[in-house]
Amino acid sequence: SSDTVPHEDSRFYFVGIDKARFRKPVEPGDQLILEANLDRCLRGIWRFSTRARVGDGEVAHAEIMVTPEAGK
Repeated sequence: SSDTVPHEDSRFYFVGIDKARFRKPVEPGDQLILEANLDRCLRGIWRFSTRARVGDGEVAHAEIMVTPEAGK
């Protein structure tokens, strides 16, 4: 099923993005930390809450949707 844990070498296709907010610019030399948490899988669409931060400060966040490559 497309709602199971993927293999390490799985490919996903970008489906969409919602609620994207860019709060602060990231400067050269900053260490950008990206986080993604799986919120749900429904009908082959996986929705993640994502966050980008520099240090303890959030610089961006969004919800992204992806779908696994067919046959994988």
